[in-house]
Amino acid sequence: MERKMAKKFEYSGLGFPILLLDVPMRQVRGVEVPDVDYNILQQKVLLKLCRKPFPLTGNEIRFIRQFFELNYSEFANQFGVQDAFAKITPTTELCIRLYILDALRADDKLFRSTFRLFDYSKFQKDIKLGHQELYEELLTLDSQHLAG
Repeated sequence: MERKMAKKFEYSGLGFPILLLDVPMRQVRGVEVPDVDYNILQQKVLLKLCRKPFPLTGNEIRFIRQFFELNYSEFANQFGVQDAFAKITPTTELCIRLYILDALRADDKLFRSTFRLFDYSKFQKDIKLGHQELYEELLTLDSQHLAG
């Protein structure tokens, strides 16, 4: 059986768009879907989210919370958020990103570079300027990222 490849495939199964490049495909119930290990996909997406140069979206936060099997209260307690509907501050967002790296046992170099990459002043500037389109950015992963 010949394996089909998609040059580009937009996957939204995590609640936000991810652009997969050169991804193997298979048919399930008449629909073409990526033929990948979805556990690896989720872990790679978490690592990409840690290094995203813009604030996390609500859907990305929901994905993180669900990945770690935390309900709203547990998530709020983990990061010191008092109100479940409160905006997440940049400091809390940094803690969330570092929590992900720690949970996925990222190496020290990745941990430190993510900490240094986080630019609070850029977050504030983008929020004030209303650069909402920056937050709609697609995450991009190619097939080599999805290898076990």
